[in-house]
Amino acid sequence: MNQNHKITSGISRRDFLKGAAASAVGFAAAGLLTGCENQTAPSASPCPEAIAPTTQFAWETAPDPIPDDQIKATVESDIVVVGGGFSGLCCALSAREAGAEVVLIERMRQVIGRGGSIFAINSKLTREKGYALSEEEISKIYKRMMGYHSYRIDGSKWMLHAKRSGEAMDWLIDHMTSASQVGGHDLTPVMEHWYSDPEDVNGEFPGTHEFLGGPNGKGPDDNPQQDVCDNMAAYCAQAGVDMRYENAAKQLVKEKGRVIGVICTNADNEYVKYIARKGVVMATGDFGADAEMLEKYIPWALQAGRGGIWEGSGHKMSYWAGAAVDKSETPTPMIFCFQWRSITRQVRAFQGLMVNSDGVRYTNEDNGISHGGLSLMHEKGHHAYAIWDRAYASEPQWQNHRYVDGPKVFENEQEVIEYWDEIVASSGTIEMNGSGSIDVKMVKADTLEELVEKLGLPKETTLATIERYNGYCEQGVDEEFYKRKELLLPIKTGPFYGIQCTPWFLSTVGGIRCNDHMQVMNADNEVIEGLYCVGSMVGDMYCNCYSTHFPGHNLGATCLTFGYLTGKYLAEEA
Repeated sequence: MNQNHKITSGISRRDFLKGAAASAVGFAAAGLLTGCENQTAPSASPCPEAIAPTTQFAWETAPDPIPDDQIKATVESDIVVVGGGFSGLCCALSAREAGAEVVLIERMRQVIGRGGSIFAINSKLTREKGYALSEEEISKIYKRMMGYHSYRIDGSKWMLHAKRSGEAMDWLIDHMTSASQVGGHDLTPVMEHWYSDPEDVNGEFPGTHEFLGGPNGKGPDDNPQQDVCDNMAAYCAQAGVDMRYENAAKQLVKEKGRVIGVICTNADNEYVKYIARKGVVMATGDFGADAEMLEKYIPWALQAGRGGIWEGSGHKMSYWAGAAVDKSETPTPMIFCFQWRSITRQVRAFQGLMVNSDGVRYTNEDNGISHGGLSLMHEKGHHAYAIWDRAYASEPQWQNHRYVDGPKVFENEQEVIEYWDEIVASSGTIEMNGSGSIDVKMVKADTLEELVEKLGLPKETTLATIERYNGYCEQGVDEEFYKRKELLLPIKTGPFYGIQCTPWFLSTVGGIRCNDHMQVMNADNEVIEGLYCVGSMVGDMYCNCYSTHFPGHNLGATCLTFGYLTGKYLAEEA
């Protein structure tokens, strides 16, 4: 799964948040956040009483409708897509190619892409590489994933991805490999390698695609998703999608219970009403930058700090139009640990020795990065420490390939050690593309005593933990957590390395209740006519945590597959 060290798209998380904050402050002051009916304001919050907090936040009360005499222009179309990220672009292009008139509204001056891992099953690329899945395999895998999410998710949406993601990915591949014809860049689709667990518990599954070769995606440490989105925007413009940049959505418009449009402010701060004959599709991303929304819906996630890019303006608009939150009553955070990437150069959990701030081992380290990252949050200070030695470089138990049929991550032991030493000598932070900087303070020492001191851990307890762990490695049996024998690598060969590991709150997923046609629903599970959502807003896709067993599932399911299908559905059937 591609998450990245350096910013290449020219827009940082600080830039995102600066723009988002300015919009929020300015429009809140004007009383112009998202509204409901265009005749009267609701008398109470539409949020389900079952999850109503003791504190009522200001954003939960809908503002008064914007008067018609303040509207400077009105634009009509079949479909209005709010948000120019990957999901909105997929929806807009799919709908336009199916013959619909489409307006796409984007608050920024350009489209935005982050990451690069897009999960799809049985695409032509996976078939070409020999990784097609049978119905029996899909059944087994999906039952397992339902269990990871405690079955508190919408299985019909997961099966929609299973059945149609290959089709959607083939559509995307066809566009990305020939984008130069519309002024974009031809990109090369590749399959990311995955972690295979011999115990068939925490392993990942094949199907993660990336598109490399563009100006922002030369390699795995870049941001290939920006190139994908730039290409999609070029295709949208060439196909005749009406692209409205620097248009910030403020209020949904309802008439007789149906959402019929959205009011925006343009670059001149004038109100423009966009009327949608078939439907308004919300594709505005996460709400992780809004502390109050996090406090209301995912308060425990704040232990990992605030994350995400957007402040949930689309969620608020939808709630004030009557939308309910996920049926599980809680959206889900993406929480990983990216310091582990500084050990393996891959988005993987570290499977050597982990100790908490008391110098005590606390878990079976054989885990996915999502579950391993969450386990850090139970520890004092919400962090722990990875400890390993030079010999770990010559016997890595991680998959040593970034891509199927691609080059190794490290060609030899010396490259691994040089990489570690580079991190040790670095400034102490790294930039995660589009998501800000994180602390990476790796230390190196000639003795374990010195290493423990540099990490600031209790010396006697930590050294005893290491000695006990080394004993398990020698006997081949982990008497504490029963980690499998192959991962029991002793810590005896200096120099020794260590790093503090913290949970990283990347984004939120979910928040809007909808059916498998992406039609938004109210608290009584009734469809709100004319209102749809795609992308990170789609509710009941994940529960407990965003699991990385399908690396890039959110981009592959809620963004690509659901965006593609919703555009077709609205154009052809709605």
